[in-house]
Amino acid sequence: MKILLAVDLQKEFADKDGKYEEILAFLNDAVRGGGYDKVVATKCVNSNKSNFVRYNNWHKLIDGTSELEFKADEVIEKQSYGLTDYSMLPKDAEIDIIGYDTGACVLKIALDLFDRDYKFLVLSKYCYSTGGEEHHKRGLQVLSNLLENAVK
Repeated sequence: MKILLAVDLQKEFADKDGKYEEILAFLNDAVRGGGYDKVVATKCVNSNKSNFVRYNNWHKLIDGTSELEFKADEVIEKQSYGLTDYSMLPKDAEIDIIGYDTGACVLKIALDLFDRDYKFLVLSKYCYSTGGEEHHKRGLQVLSNLLENAVK
C-alpha cells in the first residue's frame, strides 16, 4: 500500500513564494494519477490551552481553520508538532511525506515514523516552511543529517 501523508497542508500556511500552490498541485496530480492508495492529512489546530500558546506564544488558528483544499481519505487534527497515534498507517505501507513546516511538523512526523520502523520518504521538493526558503533549507539540513536516505 502506498500512502501520501500531507502534513499541515492548509491554506493558513500558504506562503508568498508560491510553494503552497505547487505542493497542492503535486498532491492533486498524484491523487488523480492513481499513484497512491490513500491520502492521510494532518491539520494543525490550536487552543488557548495548547503548548503552542504556552511555550511559543503562538495564538494563530485558535478561532478555527479553513477546510482543506484537497480530498483526503482521513484527516487528523493535531495540537502538536507530531501525532500521538500512528495506528491509521499500516506498518507495511510505503509512506511519502509532504507539507509544512519542514523543520517542525514534517521533521517530527518523519522522526516518529523512523522510531516506529515505518518505510517512508520525505519528498523535500513538496515541503516548505512558513518562515520562507531559509527556514525550509535549515529544516532540510536537519532532516538530511538525521535521516539521510529517507530524504528525496
